[in-house]
Amino acid sequence: MIRRLSGLPEEAKVNIRGGLGAGRGVDLLKAGEMAGVLSLGRVTLEPGATIGEHAHPNTEDLYLILEGRGTGILDGKRFAVGPGDLFLVKAGGSHGLINDSDVPLTFLGLLTRPAEGP
Repeated sequence: MIRRLSGLPEEAKVNIRGGLGAGRGVDLLKAGEMAGVLSLGRVTLEPGATIGEHAHPNTEDLYLILEGRGTGILDGKRFAVGPGDLFLVKAGGSHGLINDSDVPLTFLGLLTRPAEGP
């Protein structure tokens, strides 16, 4: 499979997971296109926008920050994030993201099924 970002539609996103403000996103992979992956997307949050802190009871989610700066939330703890940083919420945890800067914040989000036990 070959997919070019330039050929994929970008969609407006508002109040993501109960958050505030606006952004935009591109779906890079959807469920069934790669084993274990439920979705892979590139999301850009405008200044002041947030992804509301939300639970992942049966999935795992990784955020890899590509551009911009903000505040990550992982299981209720807040921390600064910038380009090259990633954080992973395991099944049973919660996370969110805040663009508290004055420039857009872009990240990759990878949603998966949790790993099988030994």
